[in-house]
Amino acid sequence: MNDSQPIRMTPQEELWLRAEGTVDVQRLVSIAALGMCRALATGTVTSAYACQRLFGPALLARIEKLEAHAELRHAIHLASELEDVAGLVPDKLADSIAEIESKLLKVLADLAPGEMSGDKWLVKTPEVKQPSEQ
Repeated sequence: MNDSQPIRMTPQEELWLRAEGTVDVQRLVSIAALGMCRALATGTVTSAYACQRLFGPALLARIEKLEAHAELRHAIHLASELEDVAGLVPDKLADSIAEIESKLLKVLADLAPGEMSGDKWLVKTPEVKQPSEQ
């Protein structure tokens, strides 16, 4: 069965997160990266999965474009190499993850909000009009 129709997801199958402003984007990236590091450290996900899903060159390029906190850029750069570390020197993987987590926690401490401001990160999924609705 090889349909040429793209698979359409329902809003229940998608989750959109949005951070606005340089500081809020850095907080969101740091928190997401910390969660991925924790999952890696516990063996819940593989380094290949983490690098494919989050720690890729696209994330690094975007935070560099934002001129993000130097420690955040360094942490994401190190994280993008975790698949190589796991393959070449697996006994160093735990130390690499711990170093990344330490840098991310420093970023969060440096960016600690004084008060809650801005919109929530979780946003409604935009409705996609079906071809028959256009």
